[in-house]
Amino acid sequence: MLKAALALALFLVAGSSSEVIVVSLPAKGAVSLAMTPSGKADIERTGTVTQLHIEIDKLQTAQKLSPSMNAYVVWAVSPEGSVENVGELGVADGKGRLDTATKFDQVGILITAEPHYMVDRPNAVIAFNSLAPKTESIRRKTVSVEVGAYDYSQVKPEAAGVTGLIAQARAARQIAVTAQADRLVESEFRLANVALGTIEEMQTRAAAAEIISSMANESIRRFQRAFLAAREASTRRP
Repeated sequence: MLKAALALALFLVAGSSSEVIVVSLPAKGAVSLAMTPSGKADIERTGTVTQLHIEIDKLQTAQKLSPSMNAYVVWAVSPEGSVENVGELGVADGKGRLDTATKFDQVGILITAEPHYMVDRPNAVIAFNSLAPKTESIRRKTVSVEVGAYDYSQVKPEAAGVTGLIAQARAARQIAVTAQADRLVESEFRLANVALGTIEEMQTRAAAAEIISSMANESIRRFQRAFLAAREASTRRP
C-alpha cells in the first residue's frame, strides 16, 4: 500500500492558479463574454440552470498545445473558485462549439487542453479564458482557480493517425494505470480495458462510427471511475 500511495503522490502535484472573471447574470436576457484569444460565450440564466453557448475561432488541435492532450474541456467557474466540467468543446474546421448548462448562477468560463474529456480537475494548459463584459452594469469579480493539480508528464502521446475518442480512451487508461487502478480497483479497471479492446477490434472491422463512439465513451467513463476510486483508496489507507 505504501507503493500505491507513493505512486499517487507522484501523480498529484502542487497546482498553480489562474484568474477567471465571474459575472452576475440578469434576471432576463443573455450576457455575452469575449473569450481570449478568440471567441465568445453567451450566458443566460433560465429557471434553475445557466445556459452556455460557446463559439471559438481559429482553433488548433489540443495536441499542438501539448502532445499528450486530446480534447478541450470547458469549465464553469463559480464565485468561490469551484469548477464544473460542463463538456468537451466540439472541434470542426478550425472552430469550436459547445451548447451546455451549469448549476452556477454566477459564472466564468475556462477552457483547458486535457488528455480526455471526463477529467475532474483543470489542467494548467489553458487555451481560452472569459473576459470581463464591456458594459459596467454587469457585476463581476476576479476569482482564483486551481489548475495543474495532476501530473500528466507520464502520459505518452498517441501515434500519428490515432485521434478522437480512441486517443482519449487510451490516455484515460494510462492515467488509471499511473494511479495503480489496475491493482487497487481491479474489477472496474478490467471492465474499462475490455471496452477499450472491443473498440480497437471494432475499428479494424470498420464498425459504424456511432457504435465505436458509444463504446469509447463507456471505456473513458470506466477508466476515470477506476482512477477516482484508486485515488480514494490510496488516500484512505495508511
